[in-house]
Amino acid sequence: MSDNKRVVLITGGTKGIGKEMGLMFAKHGDQVVITYGWGSIEEEDVIKEYTDRGLPAPFLKQADVINNEDTTELLTEIKNRFGKLDVFISNVSFTTLVKNMDDYNEAYLLKSIEYSCWPMIEYTRQMKTVFGAYPKYVMALSSHGPDRFHKNYDFAAATKSLNEVLVKYLTYHFYDDGVIFNILRTRPVITDSLLSTLGNEWVEFIAKYDIPGTHIELEEVAKVAYMMTSGLMDGIRGQTIIADRGYDFMEGLQRMYIDQEELGL
Repeated sequence: MSDNKRVVLITGGTKGIGKEMGLMFAKHGDQVVITYGWGSIEEEDVIKEYTDRGLPAPFLKQADVINNEDTTELLTEIKNRFGKLDVFISNVSFTTLVKNMDDYNEAYLLKSIEYSCWPMIEYTRQMKTVFGAYPKYVMALSSHGPDRFHKNYDFAAATKSLNEVLVKYLTYHFYDDGVIFNILRTRPVITDSLLSTLGNEWVEFIAKYDIPGTHIELEEVAKVAYMMTSGLMDGIRGQTIIADRGYDFMEGLQRMYIDQEELGL
């Protein structure tokens, strides 16, 4: 592998935003490494999706993000195959849906943190052990959850909020090592993960009460992720970058009042 070809690790990169980011990095010539959960995909299908688009095939590895042995094995294999790791995107998000107070369980909350927050830290630390150096870029995904109510989203929102706070402190602790930490926050994007949280009826609801063209697309999110790790935004560190088409400012009852005729209200 040539030295100028970057190696990019995306955990949980076979569906939704993670998949789109992988395709975007591959489109720009990067070697993409994707992890996935046991029994969640057929590797041949993922590889075919890349090759059918004329993109270099990703390297896929089954790995549980909270299993340290899996993490060590993954990173060691990346080192043996590619010799380095330039970009790490912590994309796995797993949480318990909170439908009522009966779901407020300490173990459920801690498990959400373990899966959706801790890998950003633990993977980065292990990379130094395996590669002898940290990746230049570390990024995690976030959402509206820390700022506004979403159905069933209590623990997911708490985890996203924790990521957004910790990324500032991680920037301080890793500053001398040259690691650039940031968070990418998006508006709701229609993915399997989102529908499992809000329910399939949510799509019909927004189709009725939202203005067409205001919801950000997967490819747009992937472009922002690529730009944040391209070298052109290295002056931005420890920040939560919001990809929302600027529409968050216009949401709410006031916007629905103004556009009530268009929305059929």
